[in-house]
Amino acid sequence: MIVDDETMTLKNLVAIVEADPELEVVGTADNGVDALPHIRDSRPNVVVMDLYLPGEFDGVETIRRVQNLLNPPTMIAATSFDLESYTRGALEAGAVGFILKNDAESLLNPAIHAAANGDPIVSPQTTSRLIKNFLKPSTAPEIAQARQRISALSQRELQVANLIGNGKAYKHIAADLNIAPDTVKSTVTRAMQKTGADNGAQLAFLIGRAQVDIPDSN
Repeated sequence: MIVDDETMTLKNLVAIVEADPELEVVGTADNGVDALPHIRDSRPNVVVMDLYLPGEFDGVETIRRVQNLLNPPTMIAATSFDLESYTRGALEAGAVGFILKNDAESLLNPAIHAAANGDPIVSPQTTSRLIKNFLKPSTAPEIAQARQRISALSQRELQVANLIGNGKAYKHIAADLNIAPDTVKSTVTRAMQKTGADNGAQLAFLIGRAQVDIPDSN
């Protein structure tokens, strides 16, 4: 399902998804209020959610409310360069991936496939933008807290989290590190347990906030 309040953008996103024979758009909505009952009725596997929506509540609040549904779908946040606060909110609300609308033609369908398989996808530009918002002195409380949370991570776990933040899918991370995709998934799971992150995107953001040097992946 795709939720976006801009008619042309919505049509373009639908066209991109429907060009993939393995994907089907089961519904659309242009606001969060209408999206919720559609999601309950159509039960999509993945929802692409615009973050800036008009009406009673925005895309971030919609994601939060969707998480309260029984067996909620996987949520991908669709964002723009000037919506960092919405992106951070979506991450906290439960989005497992982010795409920039400008990247939709090349990234949307891979992101949907990845999300359906539990594989987070993050537009690298989005991660960079988010991290820049937190470029503070290393003594800042946020950074100190992030470093404490990642202090128990192994070198491999740091590498995998960093590659997620660079927009890499699990299969590409596996190729880069010469390990099996299942090993990537188990590594992410362990890292999430150690840090308290709810998903791979949160884990990648936490690594970025900590501002640490990541060991070479080679």
